[in-house]
Amino acid sequence: MELSDLQSYGAEDLKGPIPEDWTLPDDFTVGDNTRVEINGDKILYGERESEYLDGFTVATYADGALSTIYEFKSGLVTSWQQFFSPDGSKLVVAWIPSADSTDWNVTLVDLATREESKLELPEMSIQTAGQEGEKDAAKAPELVMVKWKDDNNLIVTGSLKNFDDSTKPVSYLYTLPAGE
Repeated sequence: MELSDLQSYGAEDLKGPIPEDWTLPDDFTVGDNTRVEINGDKILYGERESEYLDGFTVATYADGALSTIYEFKSGLVTSWQQFFSPDGSKLVVAWIPSADSTDWNVTLVDLATREESKLELPEMSIQTAGQEGEKDAAKAPELVMVKWKDDNNLIVTGSLKNFDDSTKPVSYLYTLPAGE
């Protein structure tokens, strides 16, 4: 896997763009550290702290007003990931409890029902070459990335933050269970 493949997991525009015909409430501001993603009449927003969002909100837009439909407050989320499914009916969130954790979780959110489900992912480990005189070892991913292949399939990739040909990321195709 090449770096350019990993870049495909990121959103193209971290600030929206917010449609020009939307008149947002006066108390809604987009600052330098605000992450925004738009899908149809839905807007996801949250404040970045370094590379992470410490929670975010999803709202629907209508007639100059935002109505909150979901809030994520379970952990830290990579700020550059893509969240909405192509049809905008679901969110996928890869998150960790704290910045120094490698205990990654992936949560699927049905925006119509507001139900969350934790996806059961395969065990992910990355083989690393041991130092001279040491055995090779398996490490937990330091970063988990998720992107939508289509409305029913996700590509989940685990990676070290710094990798090379001997520690390449591992990827899985995850098909959502029927009815999700």
